[in-house]
Amino acid sequence: MADILLFVRDFELGTKLSEVFTDLGQSLLFTDENTDPNEFKDSAKMAIVDLDDPYFSSVGLIAELKRHDLKVVGFMNRVNQKDQNKIKKVGCEIILPRSSLVKNMPSLVKELLD
Repeated sequence: MADILLFVRDFELGTKLSEVFTDLGQSLLFTDENTDPNEFKDSAKMAIVDLDDPYFSSVGLIAELKRHDLKVVGFMNRVNQKDQNKIKKVGCEIILPRSSLVKNMPSLVKELLD
């Protein structure tokens, strides 16, 4: 089973994140809008969510992931205060700009999963 659920449809970004997680010894599962978080509640520890994607940016998904005690990290092209407050209120731990996601992922994994 996967340690990290990846709610990202951008193939290039997904590949870069996959390399980072593999280097860190974490298993990864790519998900889509049909993925049921209940299937992974016992094994997954973290979810990475593309908050610019209309399928993944819902507060319902974030709240559901948080209900399963997952650490939720979101990212978007431009982080704005209004969206950040709304998403954090329902359980997103950290929201990063898309441009710094891959670079900051090793330190985030250590901080959130250790």
